[in-house]
Amino acid sequence: DKALSSRVTHCDPFYRRGIAEIELGDFAAAVSDLEHVTARDPRYDSHRAMALLAHAYANTGEAQKAEALFEQATRASTLSETYFHYASFLAGVHRPSEAREWAQRILARKETMPRYLQRRERPWFRKARALLRRLPARASG
Repeated sequence: DKALSSRVTHCDPFYRRGIAEIELGDFAAAVSDLEHVTARDPRYDSHRAMALLAHAYANTGEAQKAEALFEQATRASTLSETYFHYASFLAGVHRPSEAREWAQRILARKETMPRYLQRRERPWFRKARALLRRLPARASG
């Protein structure tokens, strides 16, 4: 915190630290940094900050806040990362049909992407396929 004192006027240091905290699994610390970022600029990094804050909320047990932010983020962003975190959240709150839909949206984009983007998005395609395998089979109706 000394390095990010009150003299810092832009969001990026807090944003990058929030990303690092998520990667380390320290979601509670990530919440405070990402709240700081989204309070100043809700659209920061093409709404990725908002989506990461929703992901952090989901992992700290704040489902209502997470869902509200995920809904905002998915309306504004088409990042596979955002879609995957939302699908994982939905699976975690026992909404498998919606989770399946969001995971399939990630995979549906693959066919229309140029190869270089497919390579960049490959980890998200793999994660989406793995999530689909973990979800219960569709109910026949």
